[in-house]
Amino acid sequence: MSELHINKNPQETPHQDVPITELIKDLLYYREITETVREPFIILNKYLYVVTANKAFYSKFKVRKKDTKGKHLYELGSGQWDVPELRNLLEHILPSRHGVLTNYEVTLNFPDLGRKTMLLNARQIDSKQLILMAIEDISSAKMLQLNTDTLTANLIRQRDQLQQLNDAKDEFISLASHQLRTPATAVKQYIDMLRLGYAGKVTDDQKQMLGIAYTNNERQLEIIEDLLRIAKVDAGKLILHKSSYDMVKQVKVVIKELVILFKNRGQKIVFNKPAKPVLVYGDENLIQMVLENILDNASKYSQQGATITISIKQNDLLTSISIKDDGVGIRQSDIHNLFKKFIRIDNSMSNVVKGTGLGLYWAQRVLYLHGGSIDVSSKINKGSTFIINIPLGKVV
Repeated sequence: MSELHINKNPQETPHQDVPITELIKDLLYYREITETVREPFIILNKYLYVVTANKAFYSKFKVRKKDTKGKHLYELGSGQWDVPELRNLLEHILPSRHGVLTNYEVTLNFPDLGRKTMLLNARQIDSKQLILMAIEDISSAKMLQLNTDTLTANLIRQRDQLQQLNDAKDEFISLASHQLRTPATAVKQYIDMLRLGYAGKVTDDQKQMLGIAYTNNERQLEIIEDLLRIAKVDAGKLILHKSSYDMVKQVKVVIKELVILFKNRGQKIVFNKPAKPVLVYGDENLIQMVLENILDNASKYSQQGATITISIKQNDLLTSISIKDDGVGIRQSDIHNLFKKFIRIDNSMSNVVKGTGLGLYWAQRVLYLHGGSIDVSSKINKGSTFIINIPLGKVV
């Protein structure tokens, strides 16, 4: 077989500038390989003339074989491959990288296809006489990434705006509550003085009216205190003062404080008291307020004569305080709303029971600060069970 040569243009008559042995055999081998590749694949000679391309190339870029084979890469189509970025890759970067290009992005404009971003992988072979180049269209992936980045940026901006609004709201609530507490407390004192006759004799009708005013003022102060507690916990200013203490004793204290409330409602409270102390590690005052909140709710949403049962269990990880009532119960669809701010669940007693919808939210946040939680199970007209979980922590 006579010696084979490659020219700058393979369609011209060969001349003696670049001799290559065994090229035909290798070329047939590379052609077979290219047809097995699903992505567009093209083989160029060292002068960047097209030796061959696979079907995926012709299909992807909507070109014919006769208009491609033997043509210079920069002359294909309407010259869309002739861009400085691609020239630099093939003429300078590829030789300088030991004949290998890995995952280089180029963006080209095609008359029929539009703007396309492609990932190029190329390698020089046969003593740098041929260039194998795989082309992956990543336009959709780039657009998706761009859209995702834009969406993420918009979501972050909206989140920051909402956070600013929420912070402003919390600051307003805190400021307003502080401003309201002082005059409300003064009103309470003066009403009490009038009831006690400091301004002269009070008739029975006047006592009744003052009693109503006093009760409503107490309610106003309770709401203000709730708002102040919420503002403090939301602002991250609630500091825990943890210590080891006996949960059994704490439950007994809470029952004693609420016993008159239960007696007035004709309700019975049962404490399944453990035989031994149950030590927990937490903020004793805050945990006591959580217990009072849950017990008060259990009483308020139970009928006259109802029974509320308290139990304590402890394992190697948690101390769990269960408060079970046989009250009106909660719909399953409403349980996820129980711990949201200003949300009051609609039930058969919600029109009678007063509240701000803040107590359970605050209680859950306090337990979260302890690394704990509140679990709820309930059935309509069968009652509810709230389980307060406190991590065992540093019990000594």
